[in-house]
Amino acid sequence: MKIGILGSSFNPAHLGHLKLSDKAIQIFDLDEVWWMITKQNPLKEKNDYMSFEDRNNQAKKLIGNNNIKLKFFEDITNSNYLIDNLKHIKSNFTEDEFIFLMGSDSFEEMDKWKNYLDIFNQMPIAVFNRNEKLYNPLTSIAAEKFKNNQIKLSDAKLIFTKSPAWIFIRDFNVSESSTAIRNNK
Repeated sequence: MKIGILGSSFNPAHLGHLKLSDKAIQIFDLDEVWWMITKQNPLKEKNDYMSFEDRNNQAKKLIGNNNIKLKFFEDITNSNYLIDNLKHIKSNFTEDEFIFLMGSDSFEEMDKWKNYLDIFNQMPIAVFNRNEKLYNPLTSIAAEKFKNNQIKLSDAKLIFTKSPAWIFIRDFNVSESSTAIRNNK
């Protein structure tokens, strides 16, 4: 199977997450997208979170019964770091092909993540535009470091043939934001 992985706090899950997942299924001909809800993002304050149970229930309601699945690996890996969970997935689902899905806002800050260079070597990465006025992922540290590994959208299906590889999906613009949703409550 071809599987996209969207890791996030999902605090809360919203239509932007759903649209990104659906677009990834379309572009990369994915069989499923796995939403990995982190219990605690290492780069965020704990008091900014809805409970894990509430975030999980919100995500379940939003995805309904389609090819988006909730997956939890943090209890198995004893880690809330993405790299540890991706390594677990790659070593336990050896017959499947994976691509990591993320918003351009996260990509801009990816150099702050634990072993971010290893993430590129674990699986290809698809970066989806959030809002070009706010984010410019092509000038990020990660983009500069891996500029020779960027795949053109016209070659999107080739992204599974090598790592490191990444692609920027510019024609995707989602304004939904978990932060904005929390601030409007």
